[in-house]
Amino acid sequence: MRVLLTEMRRGEAKWGAALMGAIGIYYFTAESPGESDWIGWWNQTSLQVQLFSVIVMGSVMSAAAAWSAGRAFRHRTRVWADTAARGGWAQALLLWLAAWLWALLAYAVLIAVAFSRTASVSEVSDPAWAPLLLGAGMMGLEIAAGVAIGSALPSRVVAPFAGIFWYSLFVVVAFAPDTPLDKLFPAIDEFWSSEFEPDSTRMLVAVAWCLAFGLALTALPALWRRASLAPRPVALGALTVVALVAGGTLVAFRTPVPDSYWAVRKEQPAQPLCVTSGGTKACLWPEDRHLLPQTRAALRTVDSGLGSLSGLNRAFYADGLLRPSGATAELPLMSPAATQDDLTDAMFSAALPQPTSSKCGPHLLKSAGGYPDTFLFEAAVRARIGAPGEYYGEEFGRALERVTGAPGARQDQWIEAAAADIRACRPVPKLP
Repeated sequence: MRVLLTEMRRGEAKWGAALMGAIGIYYFTAESPGESDWIGWWNQTSLQVQLFSVIVMGSVMSAAAAWSAGRAFRHRTRVWADTAARGGWAQALLLWLAAWLWALLAYAVLIAVAFSRTASVSEVSDPAWAPLLLGAGMMGLEIAAGVAIGSALPSRVVAPFAGIFWYSLFVVVAFAPDTPLDKLFPAIDEFWSSEFEPDSTRMLVAVAWCLAFGLALTALPALWRRASLAPRPVALGALTVVALVAGGTLVAFRTPVPDSYWAVRKEQPAQPLCVTSGGTKACLWPEDRHLLPQTRAALRTVDSGLGSLSGLNRAFYADGLLRPSGATAELPLMSPAATQDDLTDAMFSAALPQPTSSKCGPHLLKSAGGYPDTFLFEAAVRARIGAPGEYYGEEFGRALERVTGAPGARQDQWIEAAAADIRACRPVPKLP
């Protein structure tokens, strides 16, 4: 323990961890909840911390570990180190553990900062720990690779190379999803709505792979140099077997297309959170309880705007919730801090009918400038309820005025008939 504490005090890894902690604190506090897609959702918060730790902090800490491992070469003490009472593998493990502990300390600070921000928006649900364990394991692998490279190659350029190597690897992996590289060196940069949760089994297997492979890597320089106290073959063999089994298992797993490799769908809640206003209804996942006030307000606005119109969708269900048959629609929630205006606009869009057949093509409306008739239908509905809509030129505007300028009863009649025609994949009726 005394040797470990000494290495932690004298090693360069403490400066890398301090730098990453400062940058990470700024990164996780600079974004406002209204502009974020992770503040307020525990799964997304864990993924965000994991992503920063693996790609940014892991790369820097790998470079710092490589620099610490090259200290014996720079100080010309490698011959003494190879004949010391402690073997080359034990020395490499000491460097690895010292750097990893500093990284974990900074990691814990970032987790506390990010979780406090999410808790300020929503206290519903619990933190997701599996992605955080995966981030810690992946950092361990990156640091181990840095120690191995720094111990094996006596050059001052090795340290920055180790960091650049890892960062470049994640850039390459980002352009090659669903490959073995993506599974063996994960940095999960995905958006999971409330219908998903981490696949803990796969993530724990990945943690085992990262740590076993990383620990085995630190033994390679000692084997290559034939240090006086060679690594024990039993221990090294056991780590190699664990790494091969865990890595092979990860590669053998199949991605549940179109879902994420690292996520599974939640079970349907026994009782989703539903609110109603007049003839309009919206249902959320229990984890999105913090959005109920905004949902109620948005629902009142939508119900008032749609009035007695029939043919439109009047029941909205958040992503992933089972929807009954009938005039229902999916309500996308892209931010855990969605405002009333965001939800109102999303409900107005979801209220529009869709063709029942997936093979239905667009019907172009010559009197509306040659645009699809669904564009005019949406603009007419939005204009009727006072919601902002798209404008596609003067000819389109004149066609829209023919609908909005008609008497109220005639407008309703045209909108309801057009809604039925759109569902049946027919052109909308003649303009009023």
